[in-house]
Amino acid sequence: MENKQDINNSASKSNIKRSNIFNEFFWICSGANRHILRQCPTEYSKYFGIGGTIFFTAAMAMLSGGYAFYTIFDSINLAIIFGVFWGLLIFNLDRFIVNTMYSDGKHTISWGEFVAGLPRLVIALFLGVVISTPLEMKIFEDRIESQIIKDNARRTTDTRNVANQDYEKLQTLQATLADLNIERKELEMKLNEASNDLKEEGEGSALSGIAGHGPIYKEKEAYERKCQEALDRWERQHRTQIDQLNEDIEILRKKINSFENDIERGVEEDGFCVRYEAFSNIKKEVPAVRIVSLFIMILFIIIEVAPTLFKMMIASGPYDELLKEEMERKKAQSITNVSLINDNANTQIQISVAKNKEKLEAEVLANKIVLTKIAEAQAELIETAIEEWRKEELEKIKANPSQYIKSNKN
Repeated sequence: MENKQDINNSASKSNIKRSNIFNEFFWICSGANRHILRQCPTEYSKYFGIGGTIFFTAAMAMLSGGYAFYTIFDSINLAIIFGVFWGLLIFNLDRFIVNTMYSDGKHTISWGEFVAGLPRLVIALFLGVVISTPLEMKIFEDRIESQIIKDNARRTTDTRNVANQDYEKLQTLQATLADLNIERKELEMKLNEASNDLKEEGEGSALSGIAGHGPIYKEKEAYERKCQEALDRWERQHRTQIDQLNEDIEILRKKINSFENDIERGVEEDGFCVRYEAFSNIKKEVPAVRIVSLFIMILFIIIEVAPTLFKMMIASGPYDELLKEEMERKKAQSITNVSLINDNANTQIQISVAKNKEKLEAEVLANKIVLTKIAEAQAELIETAIEEWRKEELEKIKANPSQYIKSNKN
């Protein structure tokens, strides 16, 4: 009976006339059961609107994601691929959010509906912001281009100022290092003069024919030693400072070279981060742009959360009743199928138990018969043994009666 009813239901569904292609497409987007919805003409526009909102939100997400990806990689092919992927992702999320939304079937939004839909509303809010931002940047593209030029000029000025500061530091360090080198050269000159005087004094004493070195030679030798000790002491005191100065000077030179390269390049690459920074600066500097941007974002957020809100506010109609009836029928059919499966399982268990019981009874009966035969055989053997024993005893009595009597007494 149930199978016949299912066949009739399937036949009735197949005989329902399909709607036009636009209705069918947007019903698919809304996630509605088209077989049931075709039976409810009054519900057509309701789910047409929900599906249309989901579809066009995904289309805007596709354009938004494609534009953002194009500004990052400057590749039309990658932008198209990512845009389609992003649009399908948003489409799937919106469709899932709407179809898992709880509704009590009334025009008003109850507290229970709001609490149940709050996570979905938060997700929709976030998606609205993500979708709107690249499109806002596209709308204000001309202002962003102008702002990028200003920002790059400001960056160049800031870079030049920092480079000038580092250049002044470099000059200071180089002047300090030059002063130290001058001090070292003065000490080296004194040492060289003392060494030359000592050498000349030694050569003169040898020419005069006086053996050894005189007092003047010893004074010059002591002065040379003093100059050498002063140079060594200066080296110990300033070596670490000189090494540090050389290291700092090399670092500053590299930084200044990097700044000069940045200044020579001029305008930075027009990437997504640079454009977003320029857009943020425009909103800070121009209140009108900030207000328009805010309204555009609110518009996209409203579009994104609209399907969820509509699902909360839509009153139950014929489609919902038929869908509920179909769900209950399927549920009852599932319960019936489970019950049949359980009955079959119980029947198989009972059959198995009965077979085991019969098998056990047969085994018990067979064991009983075997035990009976064993008992009968044992009894027959005992009787035979007794008869043989009796014959042997009679033979003993006949052979020697007195001896037999004596042995039994003992």
